[in-house]
Amino acid sequence: MKKIPQPQTLVSKPLREFKPLLQTQNKALLDCYENESEPLSEADQNLLYPILNSLEDHEERYEEVGPIAEGGEKKITRVHDKRLNRYVAMARSVRTNTKEEQEQFLREARLEANLGHPNIMPVFNMGLDSEETPFFTMELIPGDSLQTILKKIRAGDESYKRNFSLQNLLHIYLKVCDAIAYAHSRNVLHLDIKPANIRVGQFGEVFVCDWGLAKVTFNEESPIAPDTIGELDGDVLNEISLTGIIKGSPGFMAPEQTAAGGGKTFQTDIYALGALLYNLLTHKLPVQGNSNSELIKNTTEGRIVPPRRNSPDLRIPTGLAAVAMKALSLKPENRYDSVMELRHEIHQYLAGYPTDAGNANFITTFSLLMQRHSRITFLLIFFLLLLAVIMSVNLAVIRNGKLKAETNFALYRQEQQAVILLNKDLRNAIVSTVKSTSFMNLNLTLRVMESADTSGFSLKENQDLLAKKGAIHFMLHQFTTANRNFEEAGEKSTFFIRNIIPLSKKYAAIKPDGTHLLTHRQMADLIRDSKATNQRTSLILYHMYQNYIRNNPAQSPEEALPLAEAMLNKLNHVRGRTPPLKLSRTDKGYHLDLDGTPYKEYILKTDAAHNENVLRPLNLYSLNISHTSLSSETELAGIQLKELQMVGVNIPVGNLASRLQRLGVEKLVIDTDAYAPFVIKKLRTKCEVVNKPNVEKPD
Repeated sequence: MKKIPQPQTLVSKPLREFKPLLQTQNKALLDCYENESEPLSEADQNLLYPILNSLEDHEERYEEVGPIAEGGEKKITRVHDKRLNRYVAMARSVRTNTKEEQEQFLREARLEANLGHPNIMPVFNMGLDSEETPFFTMELIPGDSLQTILKKIRAGDESYKRNFSLQNLLHIYLKVCDAIAYAHSRNVLHLDIKPANIRVGQFGEVFVCDWGLAKVTFNEESPIAPDTIGELDGDVLNEISLTGIIKGSPGFMAPEQTAAGGGKTFQTDIYALGALLYNLLTHKLPVQGNSNSELIKNTTEGRIVPPRRNSPDLRIPTGLAAVAMKALSLKPENRYDSVMELRHEIHQYLAGYPTDAGNANFITTFSLLMQRHSRITFLLIFFLLLLAVIMSVNLAVIRNGKLKAETNFALYRQEQQAVILLNKDLRNAIVSTVKSTSFMNLNLTLRVMESADTSGFSLKENQDLLAKKGAIHFMLHQFTTANRNFEEAGEKSTFFIRNIIPLSKKYAAIKPDGTHLLTHRQMADLIRDSKATNQRTSLILYHMYQNYIRNNPAQSPEEALPLAEAMLNKLNHVRGRTPPLKLSRTDKGYHLDLDGTPYKEYILKTDAAHNENVLRPLNLYSLNISHTSLSSETELAGIQLKELQMVGVNIPVGNLASRLQRLGVEKLVIDTDAYAPFVIKKLRTKCEVVNKPNVEKPD
């Protein structure tokens, strides 16, 4: 075989060691070995090591994409991080005139970066840009601020109302509590907790942002070594600006924040968390005021409007309202001791338990228990009733055969004790039902009362039971049966419904058949005939009306008009004959003219959970309440109006535009001279405003 000559100038040292072997191979194979020792080109290196090469590039790391938000302290932009190839949020200081302002901006970045928690906005980097302006970068979270979410809910956005129910908002609130509790464990106070500083991501992420007013407290009992890693140095991170400046957000800041040099503690953040909870429940601030100075004054004096009174149109749970009011206590020592204690209250409510602040009574506690175990409660009641029947039958058998054997006697004693306990529980449940002023689920309550064993009841308890049954039969228009119950109960035991008995007798003659309801006009006559002189009698009539309209809706507004007029007179304590209501039908819909009438209350309030507007069955398109004594538009809740005329009506103007928008009002007729120009301007952004000069109604 012919030998292949070896090019001595190109062969490396390792290759010469294998020269004898290579001499037996063909030249093509030798060329392959020689080519492997050649260096890679710059283009090949760029393809093989792109990340390493990007770090060697000394051009600007961040490329600005577009603005996100700007406030008085910082400007947030969306930037591209070229090194990590991702988009982040960059915060730049707006105030850069002095080194003190720049230092304070960087303190926020360092403090937030050292609070590593899933619900605190993470900080990635900080430094000075090409213009020597301080910046720091954070995670870019697609989503909305909690302030935007609440604004959308108030505006009636169905998607936001569906996605952010009270339950979902409370779960967001729990995550905020987690973040603040963690910060407190690191001796850090946020001091500016509000919806605008809470970010909610598209996938359930919750971040507490903007720690610009945060303060690191000092724990003298356990001093921290200066070189301890992970601990926060208050001397470095606390603000060094001049004291005597009030900093915070009016409406959310605690009373002690409104005083220059006021001591700030963990309870200061707990107050803000209480204000945040109040805002979630009512969509309003806990203190009212037309300016920041008035808000601060009311905050200092502790003038908190109770949530249920501030937003009567919303169903605000009593337990949560009590939690918010406790957290908003004027004195710090009266608030919750820690954020975790406040968080536990919210967790208790979400789990279906009463809150400690609510001081729930037996009825509320029992109601929550049944709600937590609704299916089991139904089965248990059915089982107890069935067991009571079975026990009654078994007892008769056991009594006849107890002498046959000692074993049967022991069984008898055991069963007897069970029946005693069962009857005691049933008796207590029936007595509680009789004493309760609630008349919900009339048919179910009546069936339970009629199936109860009353052999152990006292004479007074039996009389009260019969009176309650009579009242329920009366409300169901079963007048003949109601009269029998009243007669058996005796008039002395039924003094609280003494005005009901004559009505029951009268309408038993009009409608002796208990299987059908009165007509709307007959029901109106019954309401007019009633002369209730005590609260409980009126409550029976109000519950009767609510049950009636739920089960017997009017065929037309004209049919519903007499009953609505009767209820208006009853609610407003109008006696004697009054001019008939002026209901007319237009091309757009029904119009009711109440101009100059004595009506100022339209809401029938039977209990906290069941309110009814007596004008709702009229299906109104427009309403004229001019020259009436109506003092709050909340009396119009429950009806959807397109047009409203209210000339000469004294209604508070605070947030009037938003409140009318929630009622659905698109056209408003008022005397524009009676309102300030800024109020008229605000109203015109929400609806069409038509001016009608006020002309006093003649007496």
